[in-house]
Amino acid sequence: MCEAHVGLKRPCARGSLHAGCPAPSNGQPLDYDLNAPIGTYDEQTLPYCRTSIPSATRTVYNSGQNIRTEYALGAIHNGGHCQWAISYDDGKTWVVIKTWRRNCLRNASYDKPYIVNVKIPDDAPSGKAIFMWLWNNASGVRELYSNCADIEIKGKSGGKLKGLEPLIANYGSKSMYIPEFPTASNDDKGSAFSQRKSITVSTGSTQIDSDPICIET
Repeated sequence: MCEAHVGLKRPCARGSLHAGCPAPSNGQPLDYDLNAPIGTYDEQTLPYCRTSIPSATRTVYNSGQNIRTEYALGAIHNGGHCQWAISYDDGKTWVVIKTWRRNCLRNASYDKPYIVNVKIPDDAPSGKAIFMWLWNNASGVRELYSNCADIEIKGKSGGKLKGLEPLIANYGSKSMYIPEFPTASNDDKGSAFSQRKSITVSTGSTQIDSDPICIET
């Protein structure tokens, strides 16, 4: 397995070969490059979840529960911007449930696990879902990293979840460009995160607002 960069270790990502994870299923490919980027500003190499094939095994969480995420560390590129999001419609639309600007992974240590708790909102609807992690690195080639885990949420029946769409950057020339920002004096384009559009999702429908809303992250 490629350990050159950073990838999601827990919950088990699609195609994962990490110990303790179920074998890839449903014809899902083995992902030997789980830590590699899915694209750069010049090209889109892979889709957000690296593969569109879901896992047969899903980890079950309750609404309001923390997802204890852990990462396989290679090159951490001075950290960067991380977003975590949920989709109920096979990855067509996403709602962000946590954002960590600039300092995500920055202080990671190779000799101990790197853990980030991501809370599932209290009002998250019940249903099968995809949990996605996105990372824009602070230094090096302008890249986007992503892994997805297939989960099931036990929450509100018929509930709705309102939040923000992910900011997609350095993922093909039509995406936003974020330059390197290894120090505090570098512009990390953080203002763009407050301009993400509002989105409301449920297990039956999705509504995207036409105007962005500003939320401090």
